[in-house]
Amino acid sequence: MKIPANPSALVPSPVRPAAWRRRLCFLLLAPCSLLLTSCNFLPLPQADNVRNFTLEGAAGPAPVADSVTVRPVQVPGHLHGREMAVRVAAHEVVYLDDVRWTEPLDSALTRVLRSRLQSVGGGATVTVEVSRFELVRNEGNSVQLAAAFTILPAGGGKAAAQRAEFQSSPRTWDGKDPGVLVGLLHDAAAELGDAIAAAAR
Repeated sequence: MKIPANPSALVPSPVRPAAWRRRLCFLLLAPCSLLLTSCNFLPLPQADNVRNFTLEGAAGPAPVADSVTVRPVQVPGHLHGREMAVRVAAHEVVYLDDVRWTEPLDSALTRVLRSRLQSVGGGATVTVEVSRFELVRNEGNSVQLAAAFTILPAGGGKAAAQRAEFQSSPRTWDGKDPGVLVGLLHDAAAELGDAIAAAAR
């Protein structure tokens, strides 16, 4: 074995501080680079196309002291959800996923009728049972409200109760803006309130 003339040649050269710093920065930045690269593969957020509607309209007339009492409106089971119901056949209903009510329809209808009837005096009690409150696509996009209501005079027994059936006037939606459809449904509910008011006076 040949021994070099300079013994210091057998000692490894020390790593310069600058080289260590470069290596350390590489080790620290490599995971960050991988993380940023992976972010490019995440799905982009999708736009929310759901529209939420209330049934309420303009404020009703000023209330009177002995206004009628409107009990909570009863609606059929297929109207309990927040999605808007659309009747497509005599025994078939579908729901619009992108058109929803902000509150249950029974609560919304109760509020509309109470606002409409708060100026009617006499202290009678009104109960309303709704059987249909929806767009009927298989009948030319007609908007229909069908209900039965009972008016019990103040201090009167069940024998004095007045019961009547109600069917809203013909209304047709053009199939474009759901906001217009909601307006037509509100008008039908207001018409029901006016029919009850006329019968209670």
